[in-house]
Amino acid sequence: MNKYKLSLISAALLCAPLAYTTAQAVNINVSRNVSSLNKTLSGQSVTFWTFSGALPAAAVEVGVYPEGTTTTDTLNLTLNLGMMTPGENAPYNGHTIHLHGADVPTSEDGVPETYNDVNGDTYTWTPTRDMAGSYMYHCHVHTVKHLEMGMYGPLIVRPKNAAGAWLNQLTHNTATAYDYVQNYVLSTVDPAYHTATGDSTVFADYNPAYFLITGNEGKTTAAPAMSLTAAKSKKVALRLIGIHSVSSTFAVKDGSGVAKSFTVYTQDGRALSTPQTLTSLDISPGQRFDIIFTTPSTAGTWYPQVTYKNLRNGAAYTSGTVYGKVTF
Repeated sequence: MNKYKLSLISAALLCAPLAYTTAQAVNINVSRNVSSLNKTLSGQSVTFWTFSGALPAAAVEVGVYPEGTTTTDTLNLTLNLGMMTPGENAPYNGHTIHLHGADVPTSEDGVPETYNDVNGDTYTWTPTRDMAGSYMYHCHVHTVKHLEMGMYGPLIVRPKNAAGAWLNQLTHNTATAYDYVQNYVLSTVDPAYHTATGDSTVFADYNPAYFLITGNEGKTTAAPAMSLTAAKSKKVALRLIGIHSVSSTFAVKDGSGVAKSFTVYTQDGRALSTPQTLTSLDISPGQRFDIIFTTPSTAGTWYPQVTYKNLRNGAAYTSGTVYGKVTF
């Protein structure tokens, strides 16, 4: 082969488009049914409306792929009305699903004022690569009531590799790799909201009596809301999902009450340009943060915890600290 032909072949290779590794796109098809349940909180029975009989509803996970791929997962989240809203009339009767924090067209947003169907539908979302992080889904009919009633669940956008396998990372940045992960869904309960209907004046004030993480009270370190058996010198990721209606502060402390550092990698479904290492983190209603801490090289127990605070004055509620537990 002469030099002229070699030069043509080289030029052709340089001008050829880059080859992409294409994983198989996945449709995530999930259904949720509206139902009710009674839950005992501090000795009192409280009625909740839920998605598919769980408080919170089960997490939904959607995958996003790395650069160099040409595919992404699509979520199809179908709402079936197993029950309507007891005691409510239009416009407060019916239910939707709103993908909180997700970039969706109006037709998929589940907000009744801009979206007409409150009788069940399928909500479709295809996140982009930069959307890895924690979100939530909840009913958007009479939100002040229906969200309080328990109609919510975690929505997790999690990275996959080019072959389509899930990664134990918060984002595609390998610095966010973890060994263990839990969803900490923050919520509060004002029992007066659970019996009021329509335009009741009850909704003009909010006085929570119960404080939860992922649907559980955890008033003491001996009876935590969440427990995790980890190992020494490992990375623990927590997805902090703020469905509560008050202010809160998150911290991780040892058995002596000494605060331990953790690193925040994402906020509201987007990676921070500069991760922040903190010993406490304020979480407002609707906010989400993904954090990682490393367990020490010696055996022990740490207590992730959320202190709920009054929106008006920032004062901590009596019995408003809820504990998790991580042993290693």
